[in-house]
Amino acid sequence: MFDPDTDEVFRARSDFYREPIVATLRGDEDTIISLIAAEHTAQIGAAQADEAFSKAERHELRFQDIDLAWRDTDHREEAIDVLSSTTTMEVGIDIGELSGVALRNMPPARSNYQQRAGRAGRRGTAIATVVAFGSSDSHDDHYFSSPSEMIRGPVVDPRLTLENVDIARRHLRAFLLQRYHEDRIPGFDPGIDPNLFSVLGSVRDFRLGTGGLNRVDFANWLAENEADLGIAARRWLPQELDAQDRDQLIASMVEDAKFAIDDAIDFIPNEQPVPAERDAPTDGNAEEDNGSDELPAPDDDDRFDPATDKLLDRLLYRGVLPRYAFPTDVASFYVFNRGQSTPFRAVMEFSPSQGLTAALSQYAPNKQVWIDRKQYTSKAIYSPYRNDRSDAWGKRRLYYECSHCGHARTTEFSEARKGETITCEACKHETFGPAKPWFRPPGFAHPIDDDPVTVPDAPNETAYATRAKLVMPTPAPDQGWTSVGTRVRAFPTRPNLLVSNSGPKGEGYHYCAACGRIEPSTDFTVNLNQPHVRPYRTSEVELCPGRVSPRVVLGTDFITDVALFSLPLSDPFRARPGTSETGAALRTVCEALAKAATKLLELEAGEILAEYRPALTVNGATGLEVEVFLYDTLAAGAGFSTQLVSRSDELFREALAALEHCPSDCDGSCYRCLRSFRNRLDHGILDRQLGSQLLRHALHGGYPAYEERRESKSLELLLADLRRQYGTFFEFNASIENQNGHAPIVARRLSNGAETPIALASPIAPDVPTNQKLIGVSGLVLADDLVVRLNLPRASVGVFEQLR
Repeated sequence: MFDPDTDEVFRARSDFYREPIVATLRGDEDTIISLIAAEHTAQIGAAQADEAFSKAERHELRFQDIDLAWRDTDHREEAIDVLSSTTTMEVGIDIGELSGVALRNMPPARSNYQQRAGRAGRRGTAIATVVAFGSSDSHDDHYFSSPSEMIRGPVVDPRLTLENVDIARRHLRAFLLQRYHEDRIPGFDPGIDPNLFSVLGSVRDFRLGTGGLNRVDFANWLAENEADLGIAARRWLPQELDAQDRDQLIASMVEDAKFAIDDAIDFIPNEQPVPAERDAPTDGNAEEDNGSDELPAPDDDDRFDPATDKLLDRLLYRGVLPRYAFPTDVASFYVFNRGQSTPFRAVMEFSPSQGLTAALSQYAPNKQVWIDRKQYTSKAIYSPYRNDRSDAWGKRRLYYECSHCGHARTTEFSEARKGETITCEACKHETFGPAKPWFRPPGFAHPIDDDPVTVPDAPNETAYATRAKLVMPTPAPDQGWTSVGTRVRAFPTRPNLLVSNSGPKGEGYHYCAACGRIEPSTDFTVNLNQPHVRPYRTSEVELCPGRVSPRVVLGTDFITDVALFSLPLSDPFRARPGTSETGAALRTVCEALAKAATKLLELEAGEILAEYRPALTVNGATGLEVEVFLYDTLAAGAGFSTQLVSRSDELFREALAALEHCPSDCDGSCYRCLRSFRNRLDHGILDRQLGSQLLRHALHGGYPAYEERRESKSLELLLADLRRQYGTFFEFNASIENQNGHAPIVARRLSNGAETPIALASPIAPDVPTNQKLIGVSGLVLADDLVVRLNLPRASVGVFEQLR
């Protein structure tokens, strides 16, 4: 024992915080140290039009002890001692003499750590302190136990792929449209829609020639200026492009631009203008809509003509134009300024944004969002632009998802088909549905009259978005597959990938199409069918009458470059749709292929990801054919994944190397082979042995050998648990008297001496032993290796039940 008041070591470690409190308890005054903390995140980074600084910038200045109250009438604010930051601090912000950084969890990678830790000690501070905390997940635990892997060593240098022909082609199209736009600007009406994405007009006006910019005029302008445009393009196209590629791009740029745009706008030569059937209904957002926010009832056929789309939106969505540094699939979370918002003008206190695929999880209905020390809750679909929300609802589709295998797709909306369940095209189970309305939310909001809280509430029930799902049918054998060896096939394509949020328990959301309020279908405390308060300011005195569409799914889809691989299986192997064994094996294969792809193409991890599904064929439903697809995470694609089709042999060799040659020689997976921050939720199921066996079988057939060391470890685990639960009549590597051989485990009955051999089976070949010498042994009891690894008591119970 020691005396905390006199022990020098204890006082040196704790007195900075302890001594002021002890002194205060003794009656001394002015001894308490008060630390003022404030937020520094992108969520508070947007400044209002009449403000010089955003809140994040004001916090930076106060952190540096800069007094912004330079007039006597200004409100003086205290200096800030601690900034609570997200990754905004990682992107190079310099806020002066920062002496210390505390990381609340382990960063994703070494490069992230160096950026975050490097904020401290940038201006001559003699000592800079960096402290990192580790949480209980596998990622933090690994680096907490092995800090040297995080804090030292080389990082991957970023690389610009200036030789990428696909990206150069899209930039050429953007260049041609830009020059055409500039040439026609003097004739534009300055009073047109100020929305940036309306700058090129609508698809209908461009297609039919009824707008200032139109397809026929564009084609004529290209023909007149082709020579000058070619000279200009040659000046700025990257020198890294192959000379032959550059010449070909310039020679074909006019025809390519016309073809790509015609395809995107569904151009029909000599099409005659047809007036729109009706005007788009108003939205009832914060801008007043002539005193009414009435919308057609959700049961009405209020879907919109796609020709009313903004042309720029359509060209970006279809991948005609580049989207680097110009994201369009963004959703914001709006927090209204109560004091300044009116029915005619919405003023935002905060409006943080995310890419829509991330926002479907981060701002999902009922999600609690912390901004500037207050907790807000997502309870509405909202956009400050007049018709965005009604446009999005008008374009809704019907969503089907299989509850057995997870396959999903959307179809044209039909009121008559809502709620139906049909046969899944992937697994052939009668589990595809029930069909629900699906639409792309333009943004989310905290209702203006709901008070935020400063003390955390219990977390609400919420849901997360699915992984990207491939919805295209499996191409026919004669549609352009490339052979990879003798068994595997590869197919380059640019399809739609689907991401959706089906709400808690997959039940969807109740959505009021009149005002935008949205609640989980599982929440029975709120009834939006009854009159309720609108989530924004309105001049209407009455409550919103409530026009609710039940079980709505939120989602988005995007076009990108995809390399699709068909992996065939044969007896005794099966990858049955919807099973945990199939999920573990294919998730492992996906991670290995994604890692191999980024290594081959010299890209950063995350620029190419991989997913799987059952092949949409007869063999796919029975587990004899699976599909793995690699895709560019950049919406519209970057031309990376499709390059892998021609390099498939290299890709699979690299993937097998990652699976079979871990530098740490780990038993299942580790950070030196497959694990990363991004896949941390899957660490428990990533299994090199399982992934390697499936991939080798798909490539070469036969029964790839199970690693002896792995098999032995699993059998030792199983034997120990069988003995623990059921006694000592289990023997290891014992002889089988009547069959002239040995079994890994033998169970001997004490009553009559009968013996039963027990062996291990691969999770994807459950009917044969991993030790092929035991094939044909009568009475053999098989234990699933994956169950032994992940749920040992269940494996033991399963073996004992078979023995009984």
